[in-house]
Amino acid sequence: MLLTSADPLDKLPIAEGAEFDSYADQHEDFCLPGTRTELLSQIFEWAESSDGKCIFWLNGMAGTGKSTIARTVVESFKEKGQLGATFFFKRGEADRSNAKYLISTITKQLVTKHQPLVPAVLKAIEKNPNVSSKSLSQQFDTLLLQPLLGLKVDQPATVMLIIDALDECDRENDLRTILQLLFRLQEVKSVCLRIFLTSRPELPIRLGFRQSNNHQDLVLHELPKPVIERDIRLYLEDKFSTIREERSFASDWPGDEVINELVRMSTPLFIFAATAYRFIHGGRHPKRQLQKFLASQVATSASQMDKIYLPVLNQLIHSDEDDPTEVLKEFQDIIGTIILLATPLSIISLARLLHLPVEDITELLDPLHSVLNIPTNPGVPVRILHLSFRDFLINTTSIFHVNEKETHQKIFLHCLRIMNTGLKQNICGLSSNGIQRTNIDNEVINEHLSTDLQYCCRYWVHHFEHSHSHITRPRAFDFVKKHFLHWLEALSLMGVISEAVAMIDILQSGARGDVDAEFSDFLYDARRFILKNTYMASLSPLQLYCSGVVFIPMRSTIRKIFLDSRPKQIHMLPQVEDDWSPVLQTLEGHSDSVNSVAFSNSGQTVASGSNDRTIKLWDTFKGHSKWVNSVAFSHDGQTVASGSSDNTIKLWDTMTGSELQTLKGHLNWVNSVAFSHDGQMVASGSYDNTIKLWDAKTSSELQTFKGHSDWVNSVAFSHDSQIIVSGSRDNTIKLWNVKTGSELQTFKGHPDSVNSVAFSHDGQMMASGSRDSTIKLWDAKTGSESQTLKGHSDSVNSVAFSNDGQTVASGSYDNTIKLWDTKTGSGLQMLKGHSDSVNSVALSNSVVSALHAEELTSIKPASIPQRRDNCRPTSHNFNFQVSLSDNWIALAGENILWLPIEHRRFTASAVKEATLALGYGDGRVSIIGFHTL
Repeated sequence: MLLTSADPLDKLPIAEGAEFDSYADQHEDFCLPGTRTELLSQIFEWAESSDGKCIFWLNGMAGTGKSTIARTVVESFKEKGQLGATFFFKRGEADRSNAKYLISTITKQLVTKHQPLVPAVLKAIEKNPNVSSKSLSQQFDTLLLQPLLGLKVDQPATVMLIIDALDECDRENDLRTILQLLFRLQEVKSVCLRIFLTSRPELPIRLGFRQSNNHQDLVLHELPKPVIERDIRLYLEDKFSTIREERSFASDWPGDEVINELVRMSTPLFIFAATAYRFIHGGRHPKRQLQKFLASQVATSASQMDKIYLPVLNQLIHSDEDDPTEVLKEFQDIIGTIILLATPLSIISLARLLHLPVEDITELLDPLHSVLNIPTNPGVPVRILHLSFRDFLINTTSIFHVNEKETHQKIFLHCLRIMNTGLKQNICGLSSNGIQRTNIDNEVINEHLSTDLQYCCRYWVHHFEHSHSHITRPRAFDFVKKHFLHWLEALSLMGVISEAVAMIDILQSGARGDVDAEFSDFLYDARRFILKNTYMASLSPLQLYCSGVVFIPMRSTIRKIFLDSRPKQIHMLPQVEDDWSPVLQTLEGHSDSVNSVAFSNSGQTVASGSNDRTIKLWDTFKGHSKWVNSVAFSHDGQTVASGSSDNTIKLWDTMTGSELQTLKGHLNWVNSVAFSHDGQMVASGSYDNTIKLWDAKTSSELQTFKGHSDWVNSVAFSHDSQIIVSGSRDNTIKLWNVKTGSELQTFKGHPDSVNSVAFSHDGQMMASGSRDSTIKLWDAKTGSESQTLKGHSDSVNSVAFSNDGQTVASGSYDNTIKLWDTKTGSGLQMLKGHSDSVNSVALSNSVVSALHAEELTSIKPASIPQRRDNCRPTSHNFNFQVSLSDNWIALAGENILWLPIEHRRFTASAVKEATLALGYGDGRVSIIGFHTL
């Protein structure tokens, strides 16, 4: 099967510059012939061995030559036709400094070089078109592992994957995940996969490799010293030979004594020898440069990194023409910015960002070619040649020290200046407010959003975060009050609107109580706005000023500030809620009824189980052959248990998505699963009328509790893991001793099936929800009934306690969630919004999560001061028609207003010329009027 431009594969995002032979790295070195011979032989022998380990880990400290070796290894396997894919991480380059596009970048290369994979990968993308935005584990499973496992070949070929500089991946949590996923590739038998990986020996990576013995490793800086000295000598002799030929120097220059001294200085760091060469070769007078370099090495107390970089930097202040103080200030501003940028910028973009003449930047950079890659084209990004240069400047005690926090603060302020002057509504001058993002030419976007402006929009919060300065907060507030929607429009045009919530979270994380109260309130509003409108903005960016502000709650700060930015055509505004709905966000993805929901202990992740046979962490684990009835997190969030109608319980690794265990023993459907607080045990309740206790590590069955006369609908552990509570269709609740398996108590009081049970955090109370439409609270020690909570009009399907035990949440077939005060038994709040029964609820501090039918909804109870805006319709004459089309309201056939999901559920609609009325099942009527400009 041949790939065409219409293939879905073209939509797989890649990390620019991460693949071998990229434009950015085209001038990087390879190992000199005759050097690294023993090491390379060892690597090639490992790769060709039929019983070799899956992964070869080459590690070494900074500057030992790992990336040069990796490029040489890649080139060799490319020549042999065995190269599958490569990924070269690089800190300071946005797409290459994280693992977001690692899997998609590798997949795209693999299918290009290994055509039999194409059909399976195409099918996977068609089924999961947004897979590249999912978790690493889901991307890996969908795009790599499953297609590889499905391959059928007679003779497995060797396929090499090379990943360089894994330590330069910014997120430590991703490092462990990447290694776990890579080790899973040993399951593949259709090809002989070999993974060559390089990194510094950082702790998270060392710990990751300790989890598996299926790897071979080699430590570069622990190679025999004579071997390293020989290779550095060969390198230096070759480089000085180049200088001699170019400058017509004598054949004995610079002499064995100088070479020996440079070898001694360099060992074991190749970066020392490479930087020394570039310093000597880059000057107009190589002989003088050599003398300068040797003279600078006299200070024996200096570190090896000082001896590498100070000779280069000292050139900047040894000119009689320049004021050293002024030069150092320029150095801090320009070089400090270059080494701390989130992704490299060109000299032209740097000049705009720093508000400096291009000539000033060019002049300062001119002596620094030995430490920076400075293209002759000022429109191409400037890059540091080696990460150790950045590390040196941040950590050095010399006059060239770069204060990381202060520099980030300066860049942050520069970003605000650029955005304040560059951002505006409809920045691209688009002709229609309903135009789709896919119909906007990227050239138009780049013409109106310069590289430096795009950088500022995407990374100003990154620099805010790393400045650790409260001085920056008022400036940030001033910016968002004026340009919040303009900023979101730019992110939408750039295709990165999904990153906005995380940026708002960072801004919120530094709030200082009452001092930042107004800013915090704005950010809360902003976050709700983004959650509600991200999908819409990604489809049609200018709808931020239309649907975004028109359907925002009346009391919203965003509405107050930005409502007048809506198009004048939208004249009569629809009825909207006064305050933000309790619904934080609606997550659509399951294809059948959702039966269970659970929060991880951190409250950051939600798991849901559905009749569509999947468990979602808003990532997907697949494995059950029938409905998934219940899910539960272990306390540490590392494992999820799922109970299914296939009579089994499965345990899953939440980081990798891999199945850990399958627990078999029940004779009928498993309705409920629960983890003990210590994560050592799992309890399960079944249609076979029993509760089983399992060892979570070994999957062995520990106990079977018998006593119920009908289905067991729900099980839960006490906080100390000593007691299990169960609720049954026999209308009873039972307590069980975990150690002995004996029945401790039976609670009777419900006249119908007990659907759900829960322990309070302190173990003093239990709650039960029943088909009799009530919730009962029980004293766990005495067995006495303390409260009966009435208010639901249909079966109560789920109950959950808040951590402090003061509140119980209940979900019902009556489509509502109710919150109750456990002390008084009074109802605190009724949460409406579901269009079908609420099957499961979970509490995470102040957040309730509820599941029903095909939606997952997060709900946050809020108490917002009441105020009302006055919006009165005015009469106009119209001469054109309003129509409804899919999710849009159109004027004369042109889309003008996107309808949010909660406004699409109307039961009746009517159009009169340019006025639209929508009627809803709860009695509301929204009227939206338009007129000509």
